[in-house]
Amino acid sequence: VVNNMGWGAADWPKATQKAFEKYMANGGGLVSVHAADNSFPNWPAYNRMIGIGGWGDRNEKDGPYVYYNAMGKLIRDKSEGLAGTHGKQHEIPITVRVMDHPITKGMPKHFKTTKDECYAKLRGPAKQMTVLATGEDQTMPSAKGRHEPMLMTINYEKGRVFHTTLGHDTPALEGVAFIATLKRGTEWAATGKVTQKL
Repeated sequence: VVNNMGWGAADWPKATQKAFEKYMANGGGLVSVHAADNSFPNWPAYNRMIGIGGWGDRNEKDGPYVYYNAMGKLIRDKSEGLAGTHGKQHEIPITVRVMDHPITKGMPKHFKTTKDECYAKLRGPAKQMTVLATGEDQTMPSAKGRHEPMLMTINYEKGRVFHTTLGHDTPALEGVAFIATLKRGTEWAATGKVTQKL
């Protein structure tokens, strides 16, 4: 299931939520694209599936902020505050944090996106979540030194989730890095493997 529902999306019916939870628990695959992590803030299982999210009145009750600091250390910050912000769209510098994952294997350690939004201050349960790559918002002085999760995987019971915060609009969707990571992440979520070459 590829989800790009955004902020303010109507809740799915309870029966649909339960069916989706069962699908994921039994080994299903989910791809969360960009604003899909703004959706469904009051659905605990969905928030567990996406690892971290923003907006929708998410705050410290929903879990820690997750990011890498300038020294390359993964931070789980439990301080108070709302989740979700971003600066102006720009070419985001990306750092791959896990070089040997099937999705990122063979990618350069550093690259830039096309013009996109760099989501920041996302927070959530972050359980069984691996941050594959981070980005730094160079348009917000307050974000300096914070490397925000851009590409993540989450294990949800027997299911697999690939979460990309990238993909705001046409220029972002046409970027080579976005296309490659979305295709590879989708294959991994569906099968647990990646056969596509970069």
